[in-house]
Amino acid sequence: MVQPSLLSSRPPGRRACRGADPARAAEPVEVREDGPMTTLAADVAVVGLGPAGRTLASRCAALGLRVLAVDPRPDAVWTPTYGVWEDELSGLPPTVVRARSASPQVRATAVHPLPRTYVVLDNAAVQAALPIDGVDVRRDRLDDAGVAALAGQARVVVDARGARPDGRVAHDPAPAQTAFGVVVPADVAAPALQGAESLLMDWRTDWAPGEVPPEGATPTFLYAFDLGDGTVLLEETCLAAAPGMAVEELQVRLRRRLAARGVDPAVVDAPLAREVVRIPMRGRGRPPVPGTLALGVAGRGGHLVTGYSVAHALLRGRSLAEDLAAGRVPDQVDPVRPVDGLREAGLRALLRLD
Repeated sequence: MVQPSLLSSRPPGRRACRGADPARAAEPVEVREDGPMTTLAADVAVVGLGPAGRTLASRCAALGLRVLAVDPRPDAVWTPTYGVWEDELSGLPPTVVRARSASPQVRATAVHPLPRTYVVLDNAAVQAALPIDGVDVRRDRLDDAGVAALAGQARVVVDARGARPDGRVAHDPAPAQTAFGVVVPADVAAPALQGAESLLMDWRTDWAPGEVPPEGATPTFLYAFDLGDGTVLLEETCLAAAPGMAVEELQVRLRRRLAARGVDPAVVDAPLAREVVRIPMRGRGRPPVPGTLALGVAGRGGHLVTGYSVAHALLRGRSLAEDLAAGRVPDQVDPVRPVDGLREAGLRALLRLD
């Protein structure tokens, strides 16, 4: 169901925004720092410039809409490691790929090669391919009331602040995916991959002493990916637990697993880089701010079983921009579908695994 067009009153003849030029490096954005936005009129206000929000803002501007974007660090390059299937890049150029694996594996009691190319993104290149130089950007951190107030500035307000816009919740009981990873030289990591090009999920239990986990222990897997620059990311991951598994436990398991495979476990304590991941599996877990659309993991944009969200953010950011440019404003960005019930059942099953 769609609402009547909220964008049809956009003044004709306004300037066209520059489109994405994949060959151009990301340029500094013009940021409004001079007090409240009391006179700005926009077709779309986007709050949050992560993958979902930036995709929407860039695509809307390229389609000629007046866009306001609000983010506390609009110039920052994203720091998480983002991976997607290569066929889910939603029109982004090949330059956004940092590294690829044509035959990633899942391992448990057997080896399962996956005949689908998996890529890790170059975050700076993705942001360069989604320029926001045609967007009015304000450096600010908004709470729910601030987001709602943007209804006086824009015809459509989209909340893309992520699953925890107020910051991490102490002792959060909600189901979460957690991970602890280290980046190490490829030659150091080689024994951990055991001949695989990449390991999407290695569920073997060599993290446990004697490879026999204690009764009731929550399963974890090793994610191992060659980053294409002579380094490899090795990450111990708990797919889902409620509450999320402690990072300290994941660090211990990674050290044990690497030692069992002939990797010096000291690399866990002195790596080239570290990564800590925490993904709330049910997203924000509360209704959207009244009068706004929730995009990405601020809404229902995360996969309830895998925790994946970036491919959906790229796809839905693009399609929502096309809808808004055509005057179609949905009641929800991601309405409930029958498959969501199956995924929720899958999440509950994961939470019972040992």
